[in-house]
Amino acid sequence: MKTSTISRRKFMQLTSVSGVFLAVGCVPGSRGEERIANISNDVSLALNQFISIGQNSRVTLFNHRPEMGQGTFQSIPMILAEELEVDINNVIIKQSEADQEKYGWQMVVGSHSIQNEFEKLRKMGAAAKEILLQAAADQWGTTISDCVAKNGVVTCSSSGKSLSYGELVEAASKLKAPEEPKLKDPENFSVIGQSVPRQDIPLKTNGKAIYGIDISVPGMLHASIERSPVFLGEVLDFNEKEVLAVPGVKHVFKTQRNVFGRNREGVAVLAESYWAAEQGRKALKVRWNNGDLESNTSASIMEEFRKASNGKGDELFSRGNAYEVFSKSQEVMEASYEAPYQSHVPMEPMNAIVSVKNNSAEFWGSTQNPNGIRSYLAKQLEIPEENVKINYTFMGGGFGRRSLTDVAEEAADLSKKAGVPVKVTWTREDDQTQGPFRACSLNVMRGVLKNGKVVALEHKVVSQEIRNQTGENMTAGRQLMGGINTEYAITNLAVRGVLRKLYVPISYWRAVYHSTNPFAHESFIDELAVKAGKDPLDFRLEMMKDHARFRKVLEVVAEKTNWYGTKKPNTGRGVAICERSGAHFAMVVEVERKDGRVKPTKITTALDLGICVNPDTVKAQTEGSVVMGLTAAYYGLTIEKGRIAEQNFDTYPLLRIGECPEIVTHIIQSTADPDGAGESGLPTVAPALVNAIFDLTGRRIRKLPVDLRKIS
Repeated sequence: MKTSTISRRKFMQLTSVSGVFLAVGCVPGSRGEERIANISNDVSLALNQFISIGQNSRVTLFNHRPEMGQGTFQSIPMILAEELEVDINNVIIKQSEADQEKYGWQMVVGSHSIQNEFEKLRKMGAAAKEILLQAAADQWGTTISDCVAKNGVVTCSSSGKSLSYGELVEAASKLKAPEEPKLKDPENFSVIGQSVPRQDIPLKTNGKAIYGIDISVPGMLHASIERSPVFLGEVLDFNEKEVLAVPGVKHVFKTQRNVFGRNREGVAVLAESYWAAEQGRKALKVRWNNGDLESNTSASIMEEFRKASNGKGDELFSRGNAYEVFSKSQEVMEASYEAPYQSHVPMEPMNAIVSVKNNSAEFWGSTQNPNGIRSYLAKQLEIPEENVKINYTFMGGGFGRRSLTDVAEEAADLSKKAGVPVKVTWTREDDQTQGPFRACSLNVMRGVLKNGKVVALEHKVVSQEIRNQTGENMTAGRQLMGGINTEYAITNLAVRGVLRKLYVPISYWRAVYHSTNPFAHESFIDELAVKAGKDPLDFRLEMMKDHARFRKVLEVVAEKTNWYGTKKPNTGRGVAICERSGAHFAMVVEVERKDGRVKPTKITTALDLGICVNPDTVKAQTEGSVVMGLTAAYYGLTIEKGRIAEQNFDTYPLLRIGECPEIVTHIIQSTADPDGAGESGLPTVAPALVNAIFDLTGRRIRKLPVDLRKIS
């Protein structure tokens, strides 16, 4: 934490121009406040909440969405720079503050940042550019159509005169911003669509990037928290006096956090250092009331799911009458698919610092949900929301886990009790075993073929639902059908859900239900194709004859993998498709048998996500999705005696470099508005992999994780 000082001269300079800035195209309720990009000899004026230009023409662009590796830190400024007509490689990029009134909702989840903000950001840049053009036209006594903006300079076409943006800012401040500025034709984009190097990457490789776990504030205490390994265990008692005797330990408090309606109790050790807090925690002895929860296992949970699947379930989607077809058919194909719990395990474990005072609070940390934390702390502490300040940093991964407010809740509770700022840091074991997790699931498929075509299909999902984990309501919601492809030309289609409520906490995990349901759906489509005696890729193309986007990505992967060519000996290929956050995706996994072992050698992907802002970022996101998808296909969490058995990376490993096949991504050129790219590559990994294994070995895999060591 640093306190900046400025001279009285500089203070007078800044305050004298406090009215010379523009609030252009602000979101409803926003404030066009002056923002100082650099306290230097240059006065920097805000054109709007996203754009600041100095009198030396130095441009600062603000990213208002948290950065967790998905690339918004660079992509959002790229959109602004495109319409503003500045060189993205020469601008300063900064992270904005957390302010919903000024920026709108800033949560990053569901691959929505670019998808939802594209038009707004373009208008922000374009409106600022038009004001600068008008200011130049007024100075030269000409029309705005006679002026051209390029690389931060406005040039008069008729006279050849030019002025930099910095020379025009003060004059432009007296003009009214257009509500509907003219936007560039996508064919003329010079920034969007380019693989621009990300400014955050050097920071993350040279150690300058600041993550939540790096932050310290004066006077803070460190907290390490012991929690029941069976999640809902209640604290009976603990050895407070013994723990307080550990050097550096200052307090031992009972605490709790709320996870989707259930309180999770714990005992926190507060100390002068993280090391001391950990030593105190090791000395801690807690007696828990776990009830009968320790009788639960993964096997017992899945057995209960199988019994529940015999019920009809709740209708999530329906077309035609699949059940009438089933009742009249002599041959109904059926298969069940199982997927386990998964942990998020971001490389940066969960952490948060909160300082609670009489009528205010301040948060420091890495979060996907800065506005949510602000609102939650205000409600929890019963203080005005404007009295809660949120300081958020880069994230060392999130995958949905950092969308929750629970760790901040723990830190706020402990800060209020201790009277000082408190930093809560989870251990790797905490991060892996406490959750919340991706839900496990059972997917039951039924289908009927006639003349080589699917005439009826039912997909029944048995699982927990994130938004309905407590209470008496046992009706399954549409969230459960995420990733189930209803675009296939199947006349009679039924999607049903069977809601289960368990004590194991679940939450959003990269691609959410798209990470489990397509494993069943796309595997079963393959089984139907084989039964019909048809090529699996052609089978999909036939059922997507009226869907141009799915057909295109299928055709691209077919071409790029030479799908219709002669297959090499001891190799297999599998295909799968899915739509996630608007992006349409096709994948082909190639496997080979070598030295008696089967392993994937190449994964080829094609995606149509509309306008691609930064192809390099999209490819990186796709590769990351594939790696995470393979990890989830190979490894999973199991419940033993009511708790997670895999405590760390020794029993729940992540994919290693030597295990990763070649990954090739093909991005379809498009002028449609952007779709989400951060999760679209994950849903197809597991089904394409097991379909490829079947193609090679003739063995159907319907239960994850799959152990390649046992497949030959």
